[in-house]
Amino acid sequence: MNLVKTPRLMTAGLVFGAALVAQVAAQVPATTIPIGTKVGEASTGSYESLGRRDPFVTLIAPRRTASPSQPRLGTGLASFFVNDVNVTGLVKAPGGMMAILQSVDKQSYVAKVRDRLADAVIKSIDAAGVVFVEVPEPGSFAKPREIRKVLHPLDEVKR
Repeated sequence: MNLVKTPRLMTAGLVFGAALVAQVAAQVPATTIPIGTKVGEASTGSYESLGRRDPFVTLIAPRRTASPSQPRLGTGLASFFVNDVNVTGLVKAPGGMMAILQSVDKQSYVAKVRDRLADAVIKSIDAAGVVFVEVPEPGSFAKPREIRKVLHPLDEVKR
């Protein structure tokens, strides 16, 4: 049994396909487009949200960082974002643990539990690092999330 198509069968298939296209084209009325007519103009329809959120607005909030052109919100530790501080030391004191946080301007601050930053509050301090609770902006539906900053990140540990 020969399964290879011969050119004669392929030609017959093309002729049949062309005849079918010609038959369909004969049934569709021909319309002419006047010269100078704009084709593909945007529709004038509109979208009503009906209380639904915009599907093209991202649900992931961008990370907030201080920039040199952006003025700080105040003075002290409360003027820095969580992304702008690093844990450089931990102190065990009679009143509880305290953390030494260094900001982007290389200034160090002593912080304890419940101290505020520009976008977070210190939840806990232990022997390994500090846990911050990021406070979402008013009006956003983002849930508060915990951010842990350790004293010795894994990439800096020397073995």
